[in-house]
Amino acid sequence: MAMMRRFAICLIAALGGHAAVAASSPRYLAVIHGTVVHPVRPAGDAIEPDATIILDGDRIMSIGAASAVRVPAGARLLDASGKWIIPGLIDGHVHFFQSGNIYTRPDTMDLTAVVPYAQEVARNKARLPATFKVWIASGVTSVVDVGGPFWNFDVRTAAANAAVAPHVAVAGPLISMVGDPKLELDDPPIVRTDSVDEALALVARLLPRKPDYVKVWFIHRPGTDLAAQEAIVAAVGSAAHKAGVPLAVHATELETAKAALRAGADYLVHSVEDEPVDGDFIALMKRNRALYCPTLWVHSGYGYAFAGLWRPTAAEARLADPQILAMMAGIAHLPRDLLPPRLTKLLDEAHAPPSPTMMLRNLKTVHDAGIPVVMGTDAGNIGTLHGPSVFREMALMQEAGLTPLQVLRAATVTGARAARRDATSGRIVPGQTADLVLLSADPTVDINNASQIYRVIRAGHVYDPDELIASIR
Repeated sequence: MAMMRRFAICLIAALGGHAAVAASSPRYLAVIHGTVVHPVRPAGDAIEPDATIILDGDRIMSIGAASAVRVPAGARLLDASGKWIIPGLIDGHVHFFQSGNIYTRPDTMDLTAVVPYAQEVARNKARLPATFKVWIASGVTSVVDVGGPFWNFDVRTAAANAAVAPHVAVAGPLISMVGDPKLELDDPPIVRTDSVDEALALVARLLPRKPDYVKVWFIHRPGTDLAAQEAIVAAVGSAAHKAGVPLAVHATELETAKAALRAGADYLVHSVEDEPVDGDFIALMKRNRALYCPTLWVHSGYGYAFAGLWRPTAAEARLADPQILAMMAGIAHLPRDLLPPRLTKLLDEAHAPPSPTMMLRNLKTVHDAGIPVVMGTDAGNIGTLHGPSVFREMALMQEAGLTPLQVLRAATVTGARAARRDATSGRIVPGQTADLVLLSADPTVDINNASQIYRVIRAGHVYDPDELIASIR
């Protein structure tokens, strides 16, 4: 615990606080003559042309037609002519204990002969200031970390005190029916619990840290007792709910997803992958008023990386952490004698992964049934980079049949619910936090235009994404 406190104190000192930035800034900022996109509204009413937004510190004070809004004397002006303005994006599924590079999940591909896992974790902690910056540069002003070591709570504190960082919501260690020994250092991200009592003991350790979620990693293997596992999830959910904390669950099969919902899940952070969702699943989602995060890209990220075929998109080349990009490019040059045989075979075969057809189909079914959908990437997993991976995810959501505006709604309005910030985030209305993204192309025509970022405003502070990335060392 003392080591975790020292880590938090050192990280906060390294990142700096908001106060120094705010003290040199005028109170008001006027974003003038932009085209505002309101994802919360119906399609026919979502576009507000030639609008002006007045920001008072870290809040939106007013919005309206440029001809009608009075700009306060002395306000800074940000000309948004020819730009589209959307609420700050929200990624509803990330993991800060993972970096996105090829060394970050030795349980999936063991490259510890090249980079020991303890070294990778230490790198991730030290690299948090850069990771925060890539999120902001990518227009993502809030993220939800749905599971990691206890030092996740220090990440949340550090982000709250950083000069440049998204809002961070967190869960602590994942409560699981299976262990993951290769990820277990002194502070494991996944903790195996074999009984209700063991699971409740872990929940009791989590609750004093005020988690934004309690998370269960629901892995059901053939021959194991599904009813006993469901009882563990139900006990965890009941304890979390009594403390006012929602329950997030990783459950990727229809059978386990239904069991999780019967047990009280509020947030499914993955798609149902194995078969089409059915009416019973939809009814359970509606009964729980649960959120559905499809997390479509992450498996492909692994597949492309292990085949040696992963290449950065234009957005990733511009907005990702340069260090991570270099590490991803290096997989083909690693010494073959240090690689697991399975990886050398995958590299030699170089097969692209299949399209996530079932997940795409289920997303469309779930969305059309009126279930609230959240955009989330599972960033930190191999090939799913913190920050600009949101644009791969949103492109797949559009491919599934959602309109660009519906995808934006999942990445803002519903994302704010996932981040537990729906009262203060996700919309461009007076009183909300001043989190905005200015784009150089229309995202309502093609969601890929959401990557054309001109400026990002986080809590009233304006950032040039290219300057942010250039500042990363």
